[in-house]
Amino acid sequence: MTKIFSIIFLLATFSLSLNAQQTNKGKVSETFMNPLRKGADPFVTKHNGKYYTIFNEKGGFAVTESRYLTKFEKKEVVWTPTEGKWNSYNLWAPEIHHIDGKWYIYYAGSVHKGAPYYAQRAGVLESDSPFGPYEDKGRLYTGDDPDQKKDNCWSIDMTVLELNGKKYAVWSGWETLHDHHDVDQYLYIAEMKNPWTLGKRVLLSKPELDWEKGDNIVLQEGPQILKHNNDVFVIYSTRGSWTEHYKLGQLRLTTGKDPLNPSSWIKSSKPVFQGTSTVHGLGHASMTTSPDDSEYWIYYHSKAALDGGWDNREVYLQRFTFGKDGNPVFGIPKGRGEMKRPSGEVKTEQAEPGSL
Repeated sequence: MTKIFSIIFLLATFSLSLNAQQTNKGKVSETFMNPLRKGADPFVTKHNGKYYTIFNEKGGFAVTESRYLTKFEKKEVVWTPTEGKWNSYNLWAPEIHHIDGKWYIYYAGSVHKGAPYYAQRAGVLESDSPFGPYEDKGRLYTGDDPDQKKDNCWSIDMTVLELNGKKYAVWSGWETLHDHHDVDQYLYIAEMKNPWTLGKRVLLSKPELDWEKGDNIVLQEGPQILKHNNDVFVIYSTRGSWTEHYKLGQLRLTTGKDPLNPSSWIKSSKPVFQGTSTVHGLGHASMTTSPDDSEYWIYYHSKAALDGGWDNREVYLQRFTFGKDGNPVFGIPKGRGEMKRPSGEVKTEQAEPGSL
């Protein structure tokens, strides 16, 4: 009889253990781990309930698609440059935008590989699908003479602002051409005649405050558009991206004013997001909302270690809010570690067949 009870007990224990394993196997995690991946200059856009990101991979650009901010569901390399072209090398900071029913990738490229980085120019690709095939629409003219197209100027980190039925390009560029790369970088804006043609550029902002200075050059780069209610912001990066001092500043458009007028934009008096004793070189961020649109999240990179220059950077996600004055409140970067997933992600995953 004792043996029978022992067998029954063992069977019951095994059954409970098996059930627990099956339950844990199907359980949806409510957290995610930062960093999300290695890389830099992260960009994310939300379209029809899905997130699209883009980054360098295998000598070209990889695009991802997902219902989740914290993981990819699909990834494909969608474009690689051909040899011997103006954009064959130094592919920097790609962004993917859905404009008037088509998809566009904005990026910087160069005719030669590596340093000196004086040949960087902004380019654009066009497709009917985020995953291509893409048509190379060539270089965008980012100089001072759009009619004659003389002296196309150095430009990187182009993004797109859509406002009141018009579209504007915002980017980081040089005032004049140089044969080296130790040159100050400013933010420029121009109205877009179409996704690959710009009007006359306007100098939008220079690094003039103490917290924007301190390296061998002064710079503003990585401009990103943030909209909230009726407010429009340009969140930009400043200080050297190769240093621990990289940080974010902000321009806020005065409501109802012309975005092509520099005086329409008010610069923050201090950094709006910067590193800590454990988070170094924070910058080049983009912003989006959670799957259910109830939260705002910032997608940024920082250095994995103090040394290493541009090498070994990582991508992070963090929630942010807005203050009573309407400005974004990014808070203090938490860096590595476990965080609660964006609102709506768990519910979406729990609805998948076989998740529970």
